[in-house]
Amino acid sequence: MGVFSDKLTEPLAQVLGNLGVKHAFVVHGEDGLDEITTTDKTRMSELKEDKVKTYSISPEEFGFEKANKKDLIGGTAEENAKITINILEGGKGPKRDIVLLNVAAALIAGNKSEDFNDGIKKASEAIDSGAAREKLEEVKKTSIELYRS
Repeated sequence: MGVFSDKLTEPLAQVLGNLGVKHAFVVHGEDGLDEITTTDKTRMSELKEDKVKTYSISPEEFGFEKANKKDLIGGTAEENAKITINILEGGKGPKRDIVLLNVAAALIAGNKSEDFNDGIKKASEAIDSGAAREKLEEVKKTSIELYRS
C-alpha cells in the first residue's frame, strides 16, 4: 500500500495487522510517490508475523539505475494503456523497472517470493514469457463479458 507521507507507513502497517493482514508493505518514496520508487529511496514498513519493521531500499540495491521522475510520467488513459502494453511486451527502461520492484513487493507479501531479488526475477520471467500479457487479456475478456451480462 502506498501512502502520501512517510509518517504514515508504520501506523498504517499496524492498522493492517490489527485488521488481520498477515504480510504487507506500506511504502512512501522519498520523491513523493506513493509507491516503491526508482528515483530515490523508498521508506517501507513491512508487516510480517504481527511485527512491523521499517527500513529503506534504493533501486541500486537491485541492479536498477536511478530513474528521473520525468521518465516515469504517464499520460491519458490511452497513453497509459500503451505504456502498459509496451512493458508487457518486453519493453525495457525506467517504467518497467518501477513495475518490477512493485510487483516483487506484491509477490513477497503474497508469499510467492522469498525476497526482492526473487520477486524481480519472477516478475521479469512473467513479462518476458508472455504470461503477464496473457493474464491481462484474460482479465480484459472477463471484464467485457461481465459488462455485457
